[in-house]
Amino acid sequence: MGKITRFSALAAACLLGLAGCDGKDGRDGADGEDGAPGAPWEPPVITTSASAQVLDWHFGDGYVQAQVEVLNQDGVGVDNMAQIEVVATVVDSDGQLHTTLRETYKATDEQPIGELEYQGEGVYTITMPFEAATATASGNGYVRPGNINFPRTKRVMLPLDAAVATTDDAKCVACHGDFTAASGNSTWGWHQHHHALDNDGEVVIVEACMTCHTHTEAQDGGYAMNTMAMIGHGKMADGEGGKVSKGHAALWGNYSMDMKRCSTCHMDDVVFSATINGCVTCHSNLMDPDRDGHNHSSYTNADCAACHDEGNFKYYEHQNGAARDEALNRYDVELLSIVRSADKSTVEVTVSAIDADGNTVDLANLAPVEGETSADTPRGWATVMKHGEAFLPGRDAGHVARSQAIVDNGDGSFTYLVTHVAAYEEDEVLVGGIDGRIYYGGGSRAPITVSNIHEVRRTGADGAKCLSCHTEGLDGHGSQRGGELGGDACTQCHSAYNWEHSKAGLDRVQAWGPFMHSIHTGSYYEDRDVTMPTTDRNKKVECVACHTGEINLENVAPAVVLSGLTEDSVYGITPISATCASCHTSVQAKAHMSHQGGDFNVPVAPAGMHSGESGDFALFDPAPAVEACAVCHKPDRIAEAHQYVY
Repeated sequence: MGKITRFSALAAACLLGLAGCDGKDGRDGADGEDGAPGAPWEPPVITTSASAQVLDWHFGDGYVQAQVEVLNQDGVGVDNMAQIEVVATVVDSDGQLHTTLRETYKATDEQPIGELEYQGEGVYTITMPFEAATATASGNGYVRPGNINFPRTKRVMLPLDAAVATTDDAKCVACHGDFTAASGNSTWGWHQHHHALDNDGEVVIVEACMTCHTHTEAQDGGYAMNTMAMIGHGKMADGEGGKVSKGHAALWGNYSMDMKRCSTCHMDDVVFSATINGCVTCHSNLMDPDRDGHNHSSYTNADCAACHDEGNFKYYEHQNGAARDEALNRYDVELLSIVRSADKSTVEVTVSAIDADGNTVDLANLAPVEGETSADTPRGWATVMKHGEAFLPGRDAGHVARSQAIVDNGDGSFTYLVTHVAAYEEDEVLVGGIDGRIYYGGGSRAPITVSNIHEVRRTGADGAKCLSCHTEGLDGHGSQRGGELGGDACTQCHSAYNWEHSKAGLDRVQAWGPFMHSIHTGSYYEDRDVTMPTTDRNKKVECVACHTGEINLENVAPAVVLSGLTEDSVYGITPISATCASCHTSVQAKAHMSHQGGDFNVPVAPAGMHSGESGDFALFDPAPAVEACAVCHKPDRIAEAHQYVY
């Protein structure tokens, strides 16, 4: 009964509703007039990433202003920018980058800093108050839009209106490697993300760094504790008001950079003038009233030129690059031939040389050049190649044989007679050339090197890249080798056959590949708490800083790498394992290498005796060894793990 009642009530309600459509007959009423058409629907512009360009910028009295175009990932102008960072630095009256502004406009702030005006099509004008700026000021800086409504762009440099740098990015890249391929490792440091782009999207390094690391230290009005000069010279703030040798200062030694050869880092056409701010980066106690020597505490930059000018006898000449380059260009040597003598006992290395004026050089009778007391010292050297490496019978247990005499052939060529070479073998491959020291500048030395080593020895690296950091060609130990060959000249002695221990008396592999990896990216110096600018085996390394082409383990020379402390303790390591173990030092890693044919204790017995310059010593000539590492560790897998970029 209840169900019927509810149905009847519903039906009545429906009838009443229908009757409401027309009071007379219950039919629909007449249609109304057509409404205005609605606007077409447009999807909102979504910005997942953005890029920016600086269209114009300038300093004004008390402000800096920039016009910026911001486009989204589809190249469409962004119309909802609500945040932009502005960093700008002005040059002071002494011509030094001095005061830095770093502020961010945020539309969401109750009182935003600066003014942002939208011109349409993704173009904005940002005006930021900057007390130190004037309408005639110059300097540098960058902008970085985004972070509200869309992700921040890369920093974009304000195009320079003044030359504020004495070096360029190429000088940095020469040692640190390609910036765009870097992974933020020790070669660039954690500040790598502070780089900027120019309007063409190219990386800007030096100018971006100098926006904060100006010419002036923080306590003197600069933005950062360390100026760019302090970073470059390696005398950096210790956080307690003093300075400590750091970074580039580690390169100031006989085995690397010459700290007084400015052209290593500075542009060649830069004209330097002495300034207090510049000099104190190295001469940190210059302004100390109690300093030994002349009291500079009351001097300013304007006073420096009174004494330190190029025409004054008190001028201190730092740059010796020109003298060294002149020495390196003193001789143009051509290697003509390397052959055995008729009786096969001696190797004859024949060369010719002309000087910078095109005159034939009498290599048999070199005399000191004007201003020097020592004559240049080129000598011949030679050995045979075995299993892709230089065999080392020579003057002692770890070096190639050197020439004992030179013959003037009367036709402008000279032949160096190299004795103490390994015994002749049928179908042997000879390697050799000449090298020596070229003296300049009061006993300083530059290397002279020519050889056929590139023709007879495979290399996975470019030895000339060594000279980017080792600007003096390893002045000291290696001062007679290098030249245009760079590190490739070192392989004549740093061969797999060099079993001798290090100068420190430690059992360390001396062969070029393992030796270099151990020093630059491995555990040797790290375990001894010695700072090297490239040593950090816990981070990916930029192999292209040294290597060139493809790193393919199938091409590794099969010569067993020797090591030992005495002739009675010589043992071998298979070649790939010897290099990989420089970084991968764990028991597990070495066990993995052993499973692929690696061996860290190859038994090596003397293969005979040799009569060298310094006496008789044992020869070691183990059979070649091939490991199976290349089966899995293809070039692309090596690249992925080690940040190698083709």
